[in-house]
Amino acid sequence: VTFYIALGVLGLTGAICGPWIEKNHPRKSGAIGMVVFYAGHLTAALAVHMRMLSLLYFGYGFVAGVGLGIGYVSTIDAVNKWWPRARGTASGCAVMGFGGGSLAFSALNKWLVDNTDLPMAFLILGSMTFAVMLLSIQFMCPPPPGHNPDGVVVVDESETWQLKQPDAPHTAGEKAWGGAKGTPAPPQPRQRQTLSVSLSEALRSRDYWLLYVAFLSNIVFCLVVISNLPRLIDSLFGMGRAVPRSPPMPTYIAVSVEGAFNMLGRVLVGALSDLVGRKTVFLLLLLVQIIVLIFVPIAIHVDSFWAFIGLIWTATVCYGGGFGMIPAFLADMFGINNTSSCHGIILTAWSIASIVGGMTFTGVVNRFLSDGAHAYDEKIYVTNFAWILVLIVIGFVCCLFVRASIRDRMFP
Repeated sequence: VTFYIALGVLGLTGAICGPWIEKNHPRKSGAIGMVVFYAGHLTAALAVHMRMLSLLYFGYGFVAGVGLGIGYVSTIDAVNKWWPRARGTASGCAVMGFGGGSLAFSALNKWLVDNTDLPMAFLILGSMTFAVMLLSIQFMCPPPPGHNPDGVVVVDESETWQLKQPDAPHTAGEKAWGGAKGTPAPPQPRQRQTLSVSLSEALRSRDYWLLYVAFLSNIVFCLVVISNLPRLIDSLFGMGRAVPRSPPMPTYIAVSVEGAFNMLGRVLVGALSDLVGRKTVFLLLLLVQIIVLIFVPIAIHVDSFWAFIGLIWTATVCYGGGFGMIPAFLADMFGINNTSSCHGIILTAWSIASIVGGMTFTGVVNRFLSDGAHAYDEKIYVTNFAWILVLIVIGFVCCLFVRASIRDRMFP
């Protein structure tokens, strides 16, 4: 529950603070996020020491969640503007640490819990992350004015002139226009056109909300699985089975490897989207997740741990890839000056997926358990995977109708 609260608050914080982050130096917003995140750890340590569950929800759920939201959006805002033609790769690298956190800290967390008490574990972990963030934010800064090394053309959507690609690179403030008649000239190789629109115009666009649903469906499966993976492994393949046995892989190692796939997905998928296009890659991610959800119940039925964990890791690449690519997708569609605002608002899908999706998953499990089912019963997870599959299919259809190109949106 604390995990769901933290991610839910993260998304809401990104939506509320996105415009403010856009207008301020990333070092300032990053420092605020760092302090608030550390305060969440300290409050969590106090909550565990005093055995106050409500204080834990507030400390690590709400306070640390606010710090997460500010820090997450600040990092992407700083990075995205430096490389306009490689935004997918840049965004993927920026959010790679969020996926790699479980890889880096899973074994450390286990060691801290095993060798200290829980309050001290929170205190040590919070102090370590504070020190790392304090060092990291010293290198965060926006690009200088007019920084546009790749000749990306910025177009104001309110104009009615037709667009013509320039022969020479333009600075960020310059525009190149064709005549009122004729066909827009095709883009020169290795150049990408982007729109510059206001936040209100972006939010009035149907394409934004179609992409919102697609993003929501992309993240909900792995979001609930990541938070429940140890329980899934124990119930289906470990000591929680009808005939208990040791799982083929320790759960903390499985979580660490999942973090590695999450991290790699953010970078590799972001880079791939730079090459073949955001919409094409996003559709591919959703299609792979649909295939995974079809075969996961089969892997559970035949009691194949390695097939199950391999499918989960594959879906995790798609989950991380969605986070790595979505900032670049939004920047391409609605302009780099709205990245923090648009991205912050779309992160509310993270809130919905974590709170509503997570609670739904847990509610289905608890309902079956209250009716006399056992934690290892396949029907519990088949039912959960069924509603998630329907949601991802809906997201796939929504993504098909996203008008990702400038031509489609300006000249429908």
